[in-house]
Amino acid sequence: MSLVKKHVLGFSSNGGKLFALIDEHGTLRIWDTESNTLKQEYKPNFQISGHCTALTWITISAPRPKKSRKSLQVNSTLNDKHCIALGTSKGTVVLYSVIEGKIDRILGGDKHDGSITSIAYDNDGHLYTVGTDGRALVWSLAEERCINQWPVGPENPLNVVFLPKSRTLAVASRQLKIFDVDKKELVETCIGHSGEINAINSFHCNNNEYVITTAKMERVISFWKIDRKGRNKASVCTLLMEDVAHSVACDVHDDGELRVASVTRNGNIHIYLLNAESLSAEKYIKPKVSLQIASDGAETVEPIHAIAAYFVKDAQRSHDILFGYGSRQLLQFERYTPNYAEKLNVIVRTAPKKLYIKNKRNEPGTEAALKAQTPIVRTNEVEYNSALPMSKKKVQNEVPMEARLQNLSIQPTKLPGGKLQSQSKTQLLMQALHSQDQTMLQSVLASNDEKTVQLTLDRLPLEYIGPLINELSTLLQGKAANVICALRWLQTLATTHTSVMMSENKEELRDKLGICLGIAEQRLHCITEALQVSGRVNLIINQMKRNAENKLNANNVLVIDEDPDATQAGENNWSDLEEEAETSRNYALDNDQMEADDDLAADEENLIETQNSSEDDNDEEGTDTDASAG
Repeated sequence: MSLVKKHVLGFSSNGGKLFALIDEHGTLRIWDTESNTLKQEYKPNFQISGHCTALTWITISAPRPKKSRKSLQVNSTLNDKHCIALGTSKGTVVLYSVIEGKIDRILGGDKHDGSITSIAYDNDGHLYTVGTDGRALVWSLAEERCINQWPVGPENPLNVVFLPKSRTLAVASRQLKIFDVDKKELVETCIGHSGEINAINSFHCNNNEYVITTAKMERVISFWKIDRKGRNKASVCTLLMEDVAHSVACDVHDDGELRVASVTRNGNIHIYLLNAESLSAEKYIKPKVSLQIASDGAETVEPIHAIAAYFVKDAQRSHDILFGYGSRQLLQFERYTPNYAEKLNVIVRTAPKKLYIKNKRNEPGTEAALKAQTPIVRTNEVEYNSALPMSKKKVQNEVPMEARLQNLSIQPTKLPGGKLQSQSKTQLLMQALHSQDQTMLQSVLASNDEKTVQLTLDRLPLEYIGPLINELSTLLQGKAANVICALRWLQTLATTHTSVMMSENKEELRDKLGICLGIAEQRLHCITEALQVSGRVNLIINQMKRNAENKLNANNVLVIDEDPDATQAGENNWSDLEEEAETSRNYALDNDQMEADDDLAADEENLIETQNSSEDDNDEEGTDTDASAG
């Protein structure tokens, strides 16, 4: 929750060399506008004094030692010290010493019954504050206490400014009320705003005093002439803006030229040039020039918000304006001379956050400062060399985009052994991943040297690890050579940047490495079948090679020299040869048949003889039997 509801800021009275701002958490920050450095940061004790709600720059004369008058005159300005008077949420006023960097004193006496909303200084040792209790209090720096007070309600006052010539106090809420600080009475009221006034300032010219105000939800700046006459007075001049303003600044030159600057809610600065002696309420006045700050990003251009503006009083550079841009935590300041010939001046600058990160990395002794840094190339100072013929009449550097890309391409440098340098390998890999150049990417990933792969991945920035994993998963789905290269790089990457890969989001890491895991499982599942097929294919290839190496017919071992006439005669007598072959075949068959018949007849004769011999044997046996019986 924001503790401070509005912009509380201010430049020092010594030419704007210092700038103070209270952020939304009530912390005071002080910048040196010349060196662009945060000089001090103060966070008060909320329990004792409360957070800061209002501020103004003051000058306190320090006690001087007793010396001669000449030395006192010389050192009079050196003894004065710049302080900041802070109004707190407890209703008290404290003085913060910029030199010592701490609270110098706390003003006592009466205090507000709520938080202080605004504070003003009269350059004569008195502070004027207004608060949520509807009162205005006068504080004496010499006495260090509150010396007077009077009511300024019934509306809660939001801003206050002191007018030294008329010795009046302008209190702004929804109306602008002018009070006499000596008599403590209301002398003038100004009506014209429909919302609460959120910014106020004043100036004087030719014995006339003016107050300029801007309100919430209004895109106008109103001028009010202070002359202690009348009630419900209208504005004497009105300026137009494109958005609501939260800060206004003004300055009057010796020639009567009035400059007014407003910092709007969208971060732009409007500058108006007026004649202080001829202010008119007949028509609205538009800005003479508008300043818009943009970032120098290569991909997207984003606006940078301006926080405050201040007119520098310099005789040599009378039209300069000092402005701060960025955020309440990180600010950058710059003096700029507007180009009034153009309605809009676009100022391209680096965002303060990027500058802070860059300076933090480049601090001596840090690891980032020891690494090789990428050179910063300013596009407006680059001269592109082209081999294309150019006319001598054309002096402008108009080079086609193709020629620029060719000049920007990084060529790999080779060592005497034919290997690429490890330093250029990292740059080539970064360029290939950034441009999605597959040819360059394959030339980088085709490295077989493990030392080169290790050094390249060691020097690879962390933001390129994710794109590299995606490219390796794509290579794993290709041919065997690509798979071997991808496995080599993936193994080295996993062992080198394990902590970085594990620190990423689990879902993103699962999506990136899930492809690699699926491909590995698929290849392991098919390795048996692949080996079998590979063996059979190798066997066939080896047999084909052996057959191809057989050179028996290469030396003309057998040569047949035939007569063409004999060949023709042989073709004519082909039928006769067929008949002779058929006759010989039939003759052979007849001989075989005759031999078979002879064999069969012989077998029959042998069988008859065998039967006859058996009968004779039987007869002899019968004869012998009969003889023995007789």
